[in-house]
Amino acid sequence: PLSIADPLPTAGRNTGYSYGSDGSGRYLLHNGLDMADEADNLAVAVADGTVIVARGDQEEMFGWRCDWYGELVVIRLDESWADQPVYALYGHIKDVQVSEGQRVERGEPVAREGTAGVAVVPHLHLEVRVGSNTFGATRNPLLWIEPWSGGGIIAGRLLDPDGRAWEGVTVTLIDRNGPAEFLNTWTYLDDPDHLIRPEPALAENFVFGPVAAGNYDVYTSIQGVEYRVPVEVVDGQINTVEIVTEPFRTPTPQPTATP
Repeated sequence: PLSIADPLPTAGRNTGYSYGSDGSGRYLLHNGLDMADEADNLAVAVADGTVIVARGDQEEMFGWRCDWYGELVVIRLDESWADQPVYALYGHIKDVQVSEGQRVERGEPVAREGTAGVAVVPHLHLEVRVGSNTFGATRNPLLWIEPWSGGGIIAGRLLDPDGRAWEGVTVTLIDRNGPAEFLNTWTYLDDPDHLIRPEPALAENFVFGPVAAGNYDVYTSIQGVEYRVPVEVVDGQINTVEIVTEPFRTPTPQPTATP
């Protein structure tokens, strides 16, 4: 993917509602990255481009429904990817600093995080859309945002022997370098419209990042079997890992006890 800037470098990220997850069944399928900045800084342009949307979505459907983002900005980036246009969407925002048709450069102020639309707490929802400015054209922003210096990204695949991706499975990253806390994420969920799009070159179904360069184990447990695979994270790179599990076992129905 292209290397784009972090729009809010000091913001925290909602790892409990990652790309391709539904927050353990609490929300609708998530197709972006949520970040919240306690300092309430202005989010900046992730790359040079042209603002094509800077308005409310009360009468237009950019998300699951009208008024999903409340206020949003969409920038069409100057640089394409695999001969396809790339768009960055900023949702749930306020204090918009740009207007439609305006040229922006990487790092220029765009807007401030807010609670517009369906947002419950102030945050910025960032999407990367490839090919078209549509809800079903997103990619995982973690694979596009430059990791901080000394960090990298892990793109993983959790598959059965027939190459089918496991959906909604908890995956844990274990730091082998020290006593750092475990990091959890979930494999992508699918839906009838296939709104969640892995990168064609990676075919990933889970992502960690950014994490400090070093050695890690990726762990998961499926159908009572534990899997633990090592991965080295190299500074500034997307690092890949794959776990192939045992075949899916259809649960055996238990007989109902007779009163």
